[in-house]
Amino acid sequence: MYKPKSGITRQLAKDLFKTLIDELRIDNNLSKRTIILVDNMVLLEQMKQDSIADVKKRGTVELFKNGSQEMYRDNKSVDKILKIIEQQRKLQAELKLTPASDRKVSDVIPIDGGEAEDSKGDDFERF
Repeated sequence: MYKPKSGITRQLAKDLFKTLIDELRIDNNLSKRTIILVDNMVLLEQMKQDSIADVKKRGTVELFKNGSQEMYRDNKSVDKILKIIEQQRKLQAELKLTPASDRKVSDVIPIDGGEAEDSKGDDFERF
């Protein structure tokens, strides 16, 4: 039984770990390499949740004081969240867990390029 690393404390990250392991087990794609990728995904999820909490606390912009100057600047956590999401998408693709790599989609498409058996097609397809 696989468990998330001890540094993973947020429940959403722990739930993601369980979900990813279950999906990889279904596809018979569980290996040392994929466990490393799952650990990275879960760590990114925890960092994303921390950043989301920061945005909820401080907002999307923050007051910045530099001596006598006062200005508003973007909260850096917003940009961090977007970068984390993009990295998670890359890891999902690596694990073949994106909608484009979904096993249900690939089962529907005929492999030989022919029509599905129960589909007769219309005039355009027969042409």
